[in-house]
Amino acid sequence: MDGLSVWHVTREYAGLAEAGGVKDVVRGLAEAQVRAGCRSTVVLPLYGFLPEPLRSGRAVASFVVSLPDQDKGNAFFDESVRVLASEREGVRILLVDSPRFASARDVYTYTARDEEEDHWKTRGSGHWDAHQKNLLLQRAALESVLALRERPDIFHCHDGHTAFLPALAREDARYAAALAQARAVVTIHNAGAGYHQEVWSPDFARLLTGLPGSVIGRGMLGSGVDPLLLAGDYASMVTVSERYAEELVAERDSEMGGGLGRLFRERGIALRGITNGIDPRPWDPRSPGTSGLPSRFDPQTGDLAGKRECRGELLRSLGQPDSGGDPLYAFVGRLTGQKGIDVLFHALKELLASSDRRVFVVIGRGEKNMESMLGWLASGSKPGGRLAFIPRYDQDLASLIYAASDFFLVPSAYEPCGLTDFIAQLRGSIPVVHRVGGLVKVRDGETGFSYDEHTPAALAAAVERTTRLFHEQPVLLDQIRRRAFAEIFSLHTWDRVFAESYLPLYQTAIPGQAWTRR
Repeated sequence: MDGLSVWHVTREYAGLAEAGGVKDVVRGLAEAQVRAGCRSTVVLPLYGFLPEPLRSGRAVASFVVSLPDQDKGNAFFDESVRVLASEREGVRILLVDSPRFASARDVYTYTARDEEEDHWKTRGSGHWDAHQKNLLLQRAALESVLALRERPDIFHCHDGHTAFLPALAREDARYAAALAQARAVVTIHNAGAGYHQEVWSPDFARLLTGLPGSVIGRGMLGSGVDPLLLAGDYASMVTVSERYAEELVAERDSEMGGGLGRLFRERGIALRGITNGIDPRPWDPRSPGTSGLPSRFDPQTGDLAGKRECRGELLRSLGQPDSGGDPLYAFVGRLTGQKGIDVLFHALKELLASSDRRVFVVIGRGEKNMESMLGWLASGSKPGGRLAFIPRYDQDLASLIYAASDFFLVPSAYEPCGLTDFIAQLRGSIPVVHRVGGLVKVRDGETGFSYDEHTPAALAAAVERTTRLFHEQPVLLDQIRRRAFAEIFSLHTWDRVFAESYLPLYQTAIPGQAWTRR
């Protein structure tokens, strides 16, 4: 839709502020909107770790926000805020500059340096003022609209960090009249425990947001206030795959949404699933200049000589021998229970004891006990290095691992969409996934392999199966690799996802309809 104005409100943006998959979704969708002729704006915190040149942008708004401090008897403190304008790939970036964001060295958590300076700021733990940061961002988006005298067609709010905005825009008299014709979409990127950004008490939520108790009460989930639940009264709710939407509303597993799906059902709040896309260009191994790989190869034609060179370079860099005739399995991601690391550990323990026909590479950071488990397993593996474990996240090394591997393991307990399976397909690495959530897009025997039970035995059996096929049916694997690569370009680009799914969603939300509470 030519001229459609979409404002994304987010804590992450790829290339600037990176933490999880949200960054890739927001950037991919925003840039696809620009290519389609829309006006796309991203409102993002100006974190302290962002490059200095961004601080010289043009100021488009300035204001003061008063926020309560739970450690000081909920007394209110003023914070001065500026909003600076920048641009990337045609997307306007509005950066929220404040002392609270300027002091942040990471998007959501404290760093090792924070811990050194203040021992109570444990590395990896969330910021004590996360709720204040979230509200500051949302107020900044709304204040910027007033300052710029613009009228967005859509506010697209990403995750619980921004999900109070639809209620603020409708219920706060400062914004309601000016934004009467705007609409809101809230994307739930992950509804697992710890992702809701729920406020621990209705009294503090009322102080934090300025919303009346009658409104706050609609967001009560247990004893806290869940912004995602409240957003259901004011916005179109969407999540990042069709299957995950079904699982979340069904909520057979309490970890899936903590009661959110049940209340969606009871209140008749519709939750739509739109499977994320990907920008294939940075991952295309046919363009080493863009992908950053040492050698070019083409999964579409079966020209994999460069892939074998990537394997050799990877194993040399890790100090591992390369037999050349054994399949290489990889895992890249966060080391958490959601990502199935407990299942992966026990499966690897069994597989390493039973055969020397495979090589495994695992890279990632996360929960300390899981890092320790994998480190112990790697240190005790047989001579010859059948398991390499890299307990950090190194983007360049991860990129090489995708390219070097034959199979890519995704053993998630639940997975809203999944991006690593897409990247693996582009790099000619065949995904082996737990058939859950967005991972059902990997079709067993066609674009990868899948298994149903979330157990070490099921994962180990899937690995055994693919090892047999590697040795006995290489032609079949080549067909799967080619089909998986081609389908990224035909089905899963952000341009297609926007045109076929998000644009219709925006269009049905727009014409002359003021927001109405359910």
